[in-house]
Amino acid sequence: MKITCDVIQDLMPSYVDGILSEDSRELVEEHLKSCKECQKMLEIMQADQEKEKNQPGHGQDATFKCGETENKNAGSAAALKKIRKKLRIRRIITAAVAVILTLTVAAAGYDHWYYNEKYMTLEDSGMYVKNNGLYSSKNLINRIKIHYTEDGKTEFVYAIDAPYAGPLELKGEDMMLQDFSQKTEEESPDDDSIPKTVKEVYYMGEDAWKKFFQLIELEIDGKQEKAEKMVDEMKQESEVLWTE
Repeated sequence: MKITCDVIQDLMPSYVDGILSEDSRELVEEHLKSCKECQKMLEIMQADQEKEKNQPGHGQDATFKCGETENKNAGSAAALKKIRKKLRIRRIITAAVAVILTLTVAAAGYDHWYYNEKYMTLEDSGMYVKNNGLYSSKNLINRIKIHYTEDGKTEFVYAIDAPYAGPLELKGEDMMLQDFSQKTEEESPDDDSIPKTVKEVYYMGEDAWKKFFQLIELEIDGKQEKAEKMVDEMKQESEVLWTE
């Protein structure tokens, strides 16, 4: 039969007080050789006992030895109960932290997988221009991205792929993305129309895509000359889809 920590810890107060039988004492000591938790408990109980010995009046009257032994046993038992409670709380906290860390790592991994957007080339996107409109042979719902330069004259469009976007295959007729004949006063229309200011539409190349956030920062900082230069670079790295 395997001797558990609970059995040893039940014997611990008597072991500390030196009133165990020889066999029980050997059993406790054999267990302590390999159990760090019980070793720690023993150290705490021995330290508590030492504090009691150093208290004023300890051991002054031999007539109270029997009562002192009973009080000592009661004190050791109380100390054991307190230590066990602390250990249980520590186990619960450790388990809770482990669960939180596991969930955090899992969530981070899921986010990395689920929201891992990948740039799609013009060919992969299935986009093409026909009858003054921009179409695609692929399902680009949640995949198409449209950005306008600050002056509103140039539109950059591109597509990304990500697990959250759903199936890429399109059932039925090709999808209309923009109707270049439909003009609107809106700066960023939600429908398939385009702003009146737009004069040209580019499919953003991958190199241009990597520069796009730098362009936004330049525009926010009011560095117009640098922003215009970067737009020219992005145009060269992109493919013209439509011009007015």
